[in-house]
Amino acid sequence: MRFRTKWTPFIVALSVCGLGVWLNCRAQETPPNLRGVRPFMRMKLEASTQVLEGLTTENFRLISEGAERLKKMSTEERWRVRHDALYRQFSAEFTQRVEGLQEKANAHNIDGATLAWVECTMSCVRCHNHVRGIKLAAR
Repeated sequence: MRFRTKWTPFIVALSVCGLGVWLNCRAQETPPNLRGVRPFMRMKLEASTQVLEGLTTENFRLISEGAERLKKMSTEERWRVRHDALYRQFSAEFTQRVEGLQEKANAHNIDGATLAWVECTMSCVRCHNHVRGIKLAAR
């Protein structure tokens, strides 16, 4: 009995410290709704690279395929990392810009496709700035 009594406070303190460390680690983990975002954003970058390669080589098929991938991705649930009105507006704008890019690629209009890609990129940057701003404000 004496052994248990002597070591009980130490074991309790060690358990509380361990619990605190575990809770702190859990708090720093990526939330479940954002775990799939990084790989998804990588896929978005791959499609963007395909568009850029198509633009630089005047390969309209690559441009159109990259735009199609981006358009399909924009309809997936993983795309929607926010649900506020401004985010929805940015997302809709991006989809419209990608559709315009695809139209220009299908028309073999390299200047139009290049301008449409710049507009797509600007749409991405504005949306990402918005999302980062919300994350910073939440901290």
